[in-house]
Amino acid sequence: MVCSFSRVPAAAPRLRGAALALVTLATAGPGLAQAPAAPKTVQLTLAQALRQALDQNPRVHLSLLAIAESGDDRRAAAAALMPTVAAQAMGQRAKNNLDAFIGIPTPHGPEVVGPFNWGQVGIEAHVSLFDLSLWKKWRASQYGEASAKAQNRAVREEVAALVVGQYLRTLRAQASVKAGESRVELAGALAQLAENQQKQGVGTKLDTLRAQLQLQTEKQRLIQAQTQRLTSLAGLGRLLDLEPTTRIELLDTLAAPVLPQIGFPEAYQAGLAQRPELAVLEAREQIAENLRQAAQGLRLPTLVATGAYSSTGLQSQPWATTYQLTLGVRVQLFTGGLVSSRISRAKSELDRVQDARREVRAQVGYEVQVAQAELEAAASEVQVGNLAVSLSTEALSQARHRFEAGVSSNIEVINAQDELARATDNQISALYRLNQARADLARATGQLESQFQLQGPSR
Repeated sequence: MVCSFSRVPAAAPRLRGAALALVTLATAGPGLAQAPAAPKTVQLTLAQALRQALDQNPRVHLSLLAIAESGDDRRAAAAALMPTVAAQAMGQRAKNNLDAFIGIPTPHGPEVVGPFNWGQVGIEAHVSLFDLSLWKKWRASQYGEASAKAQNRAVREEVAALVVGQYLRTLRAQASVKAGESRVELAGALAQLAENQQKQGVGTKLDTLRAQLQLQTEKQRLIQAQTQRLTSLAGLGRLLDLEPTTRIELLDTLAAPVLPQIGFPEAYQAGLAQRPELAVLEAREQIAENLRQAAQGLRLPTLVATGAYSSTGLQSQPWATTYQLTLGVRVQLFTGGLVSSRISRAKSELDRVQDARREVRAQVGYEVQVAQAELEAAASEVQVGNLAVSLSTEALSQARHRFEAGVSSNIEVINAQDELARATDNQISALYRLNQARADLARATGQLESQFQLQGPSR
């Protein structure tokens, strides 16, 4: 066996490593060398978020398609009432048996006429002068288009309610994060104060431990608030149909809005006049009534006029102008139960509409009452919450001064911190409920989209 050895220079491993890195970079493509794109940032007020959601939402787009289709149905129903005009031109080469044409035999046997060429050019018109059934079907199609438009408003109100609610929840989470950051900063300062007091012999180790424990508690609360903010922003981005990597910044803040000064009777009447659900039911009722009358109209006579104007003649001779006018009356004698079945179906639809209207009217009254009660209660809670925050802030200041002076331990400080945290959380919750109750009242009166697109929450 013969073995041979060769000496490798010391710089060879480094050269091979550099070459391998170059080959890897070249084969990886340009994507490896490019830095990842920075996430897109979107700044939104509530009014802007509402407009974007209504522009992007698939349900809104589907309701717009329904409006377009109902417009097509209306035009198709109107076309049945309009005259129809057709132009025609024809040419024919004919060879006829005269005996067969006149219906009797000739003495000299069958006589053949032709072949000869003839033609005809003209126009023909047809119009229904009186047909109550067609007229009522056209009226029903008009109300069908009105129903589609009202349904579009109902869909927009539903989408607006989702967006406003999610935006307000995100504002609440954002306010909780801000309050949590402030409490963590305060707890850190108080923990540092406890350490200083211990070093100076004024405080004890137990005071320091309590302050540090309170700091960790506030940090944990802050983490929970930050998580809630992230999930709320993700939900808002989903409603706005944004890319998951998009960063959303809210330009509004959670504050007390301007409250509407309206009593229950006025709000209830506004709801009955503005709610799109009632407009949909009104249109459905008119559709059913017109279809019932259209079915009854099938039993009435219809008057139809037709006319034709043409020029006819042999190709080798001058042509003559001809015309024909016809006026006819048509009466349905037997329809096989078609009329009675359509009338029965229309009456059933009318009964369903009446039941649905009573339910919606009761629902409007209930929603207005609940929203106004929540609005009044939340307004009082905001006032109480503001006072509680002021008092707890003052109590914390007093407890801190007593601890700094060595008069007491920091138990009073820890208790005051907890009271301030509860008061702040209650204040944020009251502000959220006040804004949500205002939105609920606007939804109950059918004015959510119009109000929040113009105003939004207070800043």
